[in-house]
This record gives sequence, C-alpha cells and structure tokens, in this order.
Amino acid sequence: MEYKEQELQQLQQALYQTLAEVDRICMKHGIRYFVTGGTAVGAYFWGKILPWDDDVDVGMMRPDYERFAAIAQKELGDRFFLQTPDTEPHTPFFFMKVRMNGSRFSESTFKDIKMHQGIYVDIFPFDKVPRRRWLGRLQYWLVQTLNGLFIATEIWQWKHFGRCDIPQPRKRGWLPCLLTRLIITLLPKRTIYNIMYRTQTMFNDKKLDEVKNIITRNERLPITDIVEAQTVALGPLQVKAPRDLLLYLTNHYGTVRKDIPDEMKVSHRPEELAFPKQL
Repeated sequence: MEYKEQELQQLQQALYQTLAEVDRICMKHGIRYFVTGGTAVGAYFWGKILPWDDDVDVGMMRPDYERFAAIAQKELGDRFFLQTPDTEPHTPFFFMKVRMNGSRFSESTFKDIKMHQGIYVDIFPFDKVPRRRWLGRLQYWLVQTLNGLFIATEIWQWKHFGRCDIPQPRKRGWLPCLLTRLIITLLPKRTIYNIMYRTQTMFNDKKLDEVKNIITRNERLPITDIVEAQTVALGPLQVKAPRDLLLYLTNHYGTVRKDIPDEMKVSHRPEELAFPKQL
C-alpha cells in the first residue's frame, strides 16, 4: 500500500516532533547521537527526511545509549514512551524506540503483539569492533542469530514447529526451525537478550577506534566522527550527523546517490495508521 500525500506529510511531521524531543534530551544532558541509515541519506542529499520515508534512525555509542535509556522516560513526560526490553516485556526489538503516545503505526508483522505501537524513532547502540575482520564477521553472525531467537520468542514467522503468526510464512528449513524452537523453549527471553548484549559489547573495553551497529553488516564509522559530529539540517531541525557523513554512508551502503530508483524506495507502510488529536 502507498501513502496518501497528506498521510505521509502528517507522519513526517510526527517524526520531526519525536526526533526534536530526542535531540532536546541529548543536548540537555550532553549525550552524543547522530542520524543513521535512511535518515542520514535524507540529511546528506535532501536536507530533510527522504520524501518517501516513514521512519527516523538514530545511533548512539553504547555509554551514551545507556545514559539515554536511564533518563529518557522521565524527560519525555506524557507525550512519548521509551520502548526497550526493560520497559516493554513483549517488544521484539532489542534496541530502543521512542514512541508517540496517542498515535498508531501498526506494521503487519508485529500488529498482534501486545505492545505500544505508536509512531516511532529508532535508536540503535553502536559498539566497538575488532580490527580483525574475520572476528568482526563472527560477532555479526552471532548477534544476527541471537536477534532471530529474541524475535522468535514473540512472533513465529515460519510454517514448521509452530503456528505462523504472519500472513505469509518466511522461507526456512525444518531443522533451523526445530533448533530455534528448542532454544527459545529452554532459554528465557531475558537470557537471550543478555547473551546478545554481551556479544555486542565484548570489545568495548579494548582500545579500538571504530564502532558499528553490530546487527548490520557494514554500518561502521570512526569514533572521532561521532566525537566531532557535525550539525546538519533535517527539515525544520538542526541535528547531529557523523563528521564525515559520506564516509559513513559509503561504509553502510557501498554506493549512495540522490536519484534512488523507485524499486529501492522502501517504506514500512503500516496496516493501521493514526495520529494524536494534537499533532
């Protein structure tokens, strides 16, 4: 389904308001953050959220991420909700989301989970990565595997060894499904999360000069590009971005360009979309 023009305009207005609140808290408490993913592409080429985009992505180094998690809900007040595995027992997401209260952004995959499903800004932790690339690849594979287990504790996406919770089962063999079912039966969700956390942070006490969103294949950048972050325009806001924004985008995507083909303009168009009365 595609958005109606007015729908997308309202949604992006809500996203700007949510990001403005994240920025306010970070500036008040000296927490470093930076726009990532498609939001960074929008900042670099358009100076705003991409014209077809419907979410906002933010990154923080692990110490800043944990400080934000500790103080944000009190700072956010009644208008927003900080969704984490600590504040939302049924979340299938290991990372934080700042959700707008009184709104609805119900994606088909997650619509039946009993959790806050408001319009959101994603906040991802960035952790140090080893210089040996094979070791980094092993860390990535482990986190990907653990994240799959974490999600499976809330939603079963395959046809083997359980009732599929999504309209169209994802392709997966019976043996991986069996192993997943056995592990999530034996290990509590919190234990899986704790193992994933330790895997993500296993190099953070080392003297290393790059960090990465471990769940992704190549989303890495020098720590100095975060410490010396630049300020860039994003629609009505002034937000933080990596010092060498093009380097970050190239590491993450391989190639970046403004004239993105239509087939690559991906959105999260939800089954249900609603806005608060006062936007």
